[in-house]
Amino acid sequence: MTALAGLHDIDWSSLEQGSAVPRLLARLAEGDATALRDLYRIAPDGEDVRPWVVWALPFLLDLVTDESQRLRGETLRLVGDLAGADRTWQMAGRTLTAKRTLAQWDGLSGLLLDEDPIVRDAAAYTIRAVYRLITNPTGDLWERFAEESDADVRLTLLRTSVITGAVGGGYELTKVWLASVADTDQDLRVRISALTELMALYNPPPFDVARARETVLAAYREGLNREPEPVVDMAAPLLAGARMATRQWTPGYHQVVSAIRFSYRDDVTAHLDLLHEMLAMDAWDAKQDALYEARTLVQRLRGPYGPLVGRAAELLFDKDAQVRAASLRLLQGIGEVARPAADAVWATLSGAKPFLHQGSLIPAVEMLACLRDERVLPILERLLDDAPETRDLHQCIAGFGVRARGLGRTLRRRLRGLRPDAYAERWRFDAHRAGLLEALVSVAPSEAADHLMQEPLDLTGLDRLTRTGRAMMARAAEIRTTLTSEDPALALAAARAIWFVAGDAGDAAAVYDRYLDSPEHAVTAVDGLAELNSRAADRAPRLTRLLKGRSPAPVTVAAARALWRITGNPSSARHLGPIWNDAPRLRPRIAELWVETGMGAYAKRYVQAELALTPRHNLTKIGLGPAEVSDDEQLLTHCRRLLTEKPRWSI
Repeated sequence: MTALAGLHDIDWSSLEQGSAVPRLLARLAEGDATALRDLYRIAPDGEDVRPWVVWALPFLLDLVTDESQRLRGETLRLVGDLAGADRTWQMAGRTLTAKRTLAQWDGLSGLLLDEDPIVRDAAAYTIRAVYRLITNPTGDLWERFAEESDADVRLTLLRTSVITGAVGGGYELTKVWLASVADTDQDLRVRISALTELMALYNPPPFDVARARETVLAAYREGLNREPEPVVDMAAPLLAGARMATRQWTPGYHQVVSAIRFSYRDDVTAHLDLLHEMLAMDAWDAKQDALYEARTLVQRLRGPYGPLVGRAAELLFDKDAQVRAASLRLLQGIGEVARPAADAVWATLSGAKPFLHQGSLIPAVEMLACLRDERVLPILERLLDDAPETRDLHQCIAGFGVRARGLGRTLRRRLRGLRPDAYAERWRFDAHRAGLLEALVSVAPSEAADHLMQEPLDLTGLDRLTRTGRAMMARAAEIRTTLTSEDPALALAAARAIWFVAGDAGDAAAVYDRYLDSPEHAVTAVDGLAELNSRAADRAPRLTRLLKGRSPAPVTVAAARALWRITGNPSSARHLGPIWNDAPRLRPRIAELWVETGMGAYAKRYVQAELALTPRHNLTKIGLGPAEVSDDEQLLTHCRRLLTEKPRWSI
C-alpha cells in the first residue's frame, strides 16, 4: 500500500517497544480496529512519547490522508493523542518533535472540511496538540464552528476554541464569543457547554441571565450532566483524558448555577425559586448542586428557609447516596436553621451502624450534638467507652452542659483510668485528659473538684475553677496570689474565679477597678462587675461615666448592661440606639439587653430595620460557619420578641 511505503526501511527493533509497530500499522491499514487499541497500549501515559512514535507519525498521517481507509477518524484521533492533544503544556523532548511534525503537515486544517464528521471531529480535537505552533488557529475554528452542521463536531470545535483562544491576547475575545454562543445558539448541548466553559474563565462578561437559567435547567432535565460511559479497555494508558472523564461529571454545571445566583445578589426569593426548581427535578445532579448552593445561600442571607430545610430532610432518604450526603452536609452547615430537620437526621441513625468515620463523629451525630439534641447522649456515652479519643467527642459532650450530667460518672471513670505510660507520646495523654476534664467540668462541675486540685493556675485552669465554683474553696488562697499578677488577662481571670469560688466580691472588684480604663481589657472588667450584681453598687457612678463618655462602643454596651444588672435601672439601655446602627457586631448583645429590660418601645424602629435587612449581621468575605449562623438567628429571635412582647417601659 502506498501509505505504508518505506515502512520496513526503518530498524523498528532498535526502538523501545518498536518491533510490533510495523505489524500494527499494517493491520490498521487493513481496517483492524484492534490495532488502534494495541498502539494505545504501547504508548506512554502522561510522559514523553517513546521513539517509535516520531517514526510512525508520518505513516499514520498517510493513512488519514487515504480516503479509502475505513478508520481515518479514529487514526487521526490516535495521532492527536500521540502528539499530546491532552498534554498541551508538554513542549519538550520527543513530544515536541511529534508536535512539530504534525504542525508542518499541510492536511490538518483541510480535514476540518472533510465529508466524514468523525474525521472533522478528530481534526478539531487534534489541533489542540499544535495550536501553539500554527498561525491563528482560533479564528479558523470560530469560522468553522459557524458553518458546521454536526452537533458533536460543533461541541469539539467549541471546546478546542477555548483551549486555543483563552491564552494571551485572545482571552477577552474568547469570553465575549462564548457569551454570545451561550445566549444565541439553538443547540442545548452547545449552549450549556459554552456556559460552563465561560464560567471557568476569570471574570466572565455579562450574559443573558434568563436565557442561562433556562439553559441550565433544561440541561439538568435532559441528563446532559451525567458521567460518560466508562472506558472499556483500561489497558490503554494513553487515554488519560478518557479515564479521567469516567471519574468526573462532564461538564459541571454548579459554576453556572453560582453565576446565575450571583446576578440575583440579595434577592432571596429568586435564589430560592431556582433552587426549589432544581430540587424538584428527578435528576440527582440537579439536586446535589442545589443542595451545595443552598448552603452558601443560608450562610449569607436571611430568608424563609423552612421549605428548603424540609426538602433537605426528605432527601436524606433519597435513593442516591451522593444526594443523601449533600443533604446532610447542608443541614450540618447551617446551624440553628436546620433544627426542624432534627427528627429526620435522627431517623438516619436508626439501625446498627458505626458512629465514627476515620476517627471523627459521623456528620449526623455531630449535627445533633451541635443542636444539643439529647437523643444522641447515649451514643456519646457509648463512644466514651468504645472510642474515647474520638475527635470532637469531648467538645460535643461539653456543649450540653448540665443537661448531660448523666455522663459525669463515665467521665470520672475514664479520668481515673488514664495512665501516662499507656501513651507513646506525652502530648496525647495530656490532650486526652484535657478533653475529658473539660467535658466533666461542663456537665458536672461539682464532681470535678478532685481532678482540679493540681490544675495549674493559668487561663484555662482558672476558667475551670470558676465553673466548678464553691467546690474548689480549698484553692481560694492560691487564687488570691494570682490577683496581683502583672498579666491583665490572668489577673482578671483570677478575679472572676475568686468571686465564684470564694464569693469575695471586694477582691474581685478591686481587680476590675484597675482595668476599667484599659482599652484592651475594659469590657472584661465591666462584665466582671456586672456579675457582682448589687455588690458592685458603689461602682455605678464610674460605669455611668463610661456609658455617657466617649468610650469605645463595646465598652459602652458593657457599661449599660452592667448598670442594669447592678442597679436594676433600665434607663441605661436607652443610650444604645446609635451604637446599634454603627456597630452591627454588637447588635446581639444590645438586643439581648433590650429584651431583658423590656425596651420594646424604644427598640422598635431599630429592630424593624434589622428585620428588613437581608444579609446576616456578621457576614464576612469568607462566609459563615454554623455557629455564626446560629448567632444571627438568635439576634432575629430577639428582634421579633421585642416587636411582639408588650413593652414594660415607655420611651
